[in-house]
Amino acid sequence: MNLRITTLLIVFFFFMGNLTQGSSIKFIINFPGNSDHWSVVKSKSVYDSIKIQVKKAVSANNADPLKQYIIALKFREQLQAADEHQLPAYPTSAGIYNGSHASDSLSADDQLLLLYRNLGDFKSEAAILSSLGTKAAIKGDMDQAVSFLQNALKINTETNDRQARAKNYLSLARIYKYRGNLVEAVKYNQKIIELSLQNRTNHNLAEAYINLANLWSAQTRYKEAETLLISKALPLSYYKLKDMNSTISCYDQLAEIYQKQKRFSESKWFYIQSNMLARKINNPSGIVNSLISLAHVKMSIGDYQLALRDFREAEQLSITNKYSFKLVEIKNDLSKVYKAMGNTRASNSALNEFNVLKDALLSSIR
Repeated sequence: MNLRITTLLIVFFFFMGNLTQGSSIKFIINFPGNSDHWSVVKSKSVYDSIKIQVKKAVSANNADPLKQYIIALKFREQLQAADEHQLPAYPTSAGIYNGSHASDSLSADDQLLLLYRNLGDFKSEAAILSSLGTKAAIKGDMDQAVSFLQNALKINTETNDRQARAKNYLSLARIYKYRGNLVEAVKYNQKIIELSLQNRTNHNLAEAYINLANLWSAQTRYKEAETLLISKALPLSYYKLKDMNSTISCYDQLAEIYQKQKRFSESKWFYIQSNMLARKINNPSGIVNSLISLAHVKMSIGDYQLALRDFREAEQLSITNKYSFKLVEIKNDLSKVYKAMGNTRASNSALNEFNVLKDALLSSIR
């Protein structure tokens, strides 16, 4: 099974919460839909063995599973944030749902879908289909998620609901990206761009430009990604929208594109711009991200002392702001930079801290 999908499934089934330290970790309990009995004892599943495999895979020399873990959490957050449409609870007085799991064969969502369909309320039918698609994706059932979202998209297209279509396109683009199908992800991002231009929704347009550049970069279409960011995304974000967070994303993306091509001077310049802007608007997360990226570039060109300085500042900021996931990654990086500098003692100390934090993190997943 692909590591990205494997990690994603683990996150969906064993972890709920925010990316920040201090968020509570909750246990997921399954409530069978067609049973008179439920239990707080979670039954064994295939995901228990997957969890063990990932725990074994993470090491100081291979921190990628942790990075994929974080990416998966962000993906889950993005999907949940997109599912904003709140539908009313189905009235029990309607005589279909009577509160008994044993006698009721339709879930509340299914009943809402059936109700709206019978009423000819296409907008609400599409909304519940979109919501069902989001829920399926969060559970890791991507095929079902795509099916629900495409059905919703068909209705929203027929009713010319442009705002709902844009949300469907965005969810589908994200899902296809995480499935590794970049061609489909690009297709849906381009549809968002077309729709945003028609609707003149510049915030959506800027986000779509940045997402498309990221996808092109993943396909090694560096020149196209660079041109899109410099000629469209960056001017729109900085000059027209005056959106500094979006501008930081443009700087980071450009820096990463140059970094992948080993154009380190240009990469450093854009990471520095990102860092300076993040400091100006007091965005500690942006500061940490740019410091870590800057340090990686400096390590690539042998500037270990300067890289160490950036890692140490990122470490302190992560402790202050309780960025627990970032801190684990930084400890891994510190071990590597100390080793490159010949400081074995400091390298081993950072490695020990990495292992302690990593084990605590993975053990928190139930």
